[in-house]
Amino acid sequence: MTRGSRKKKVNKRRKSLTVVSPSANTVESAPLPSGLAKLQPGKTVFASKDILIGAPLDSCFNILAMQLEQTPEWDPMIIDSQPVSENRRRIGATSQVTLNLGGRRIESLAMIYRYRPKRAISWVLATKPKVREDWYLERKPRGTMVRVTLAYEVNSWAIGRLIYKLRHQKRVEQGLRKMLIQLKITAENVNHR
Repeated sequence: MTRGSRKKKVNKRRKSLTVVSPSANTVESAPLPSGLAKLQPGKTVFASKDILIGAPLDSCFNILAMQLEQTPEWDPMIIDSQPVSENRRRIGATSQVTLNLGGRRIESLAMIYRYRPKRAISWVLATKPKVREDWYLERKPRGTMVRVTLAYEVNSWAIGRLIYKLRHQKRVEQGLRKMLIQLKITAENVNHR
């Protein structure tokens, strides 16, 4: 298979992607449609950070739930977000997104596959590179503990993945840290208005 025919095949797959109808089920995770960002453990890089935000759990969750509805000012990873689904804030809700992942620009569809009000929200990219972002919230005496885990697949040989981790992992982790600080500022400012 030549490089040109591979490119055409990939473009055909992207164009034929169907948008999943949002589920009325807002408590449990939806099974991922075939081919939708199932990460391979041996090729997946994980980055996770958490932060205590001095704002109520409801306020923090509402800000996170809008992440794919409009481009969030607090999230430098999401450059652009445009909803595709009419129904939002449900499992299966889909948005066209442009991401900056460690200096790499990615355009794809993002779909919510876990939505537990006031507890968790997760989304995955519908095409390669495979990316998943999981948010967990927990009520604390002085606010809300928010944890984000970013998982993304690095498609290369073992040595290439090691080099990628050494060069880019720190940049991705710093990006998560900055994102959480901006989320904290945003949530605490909304809470004090």
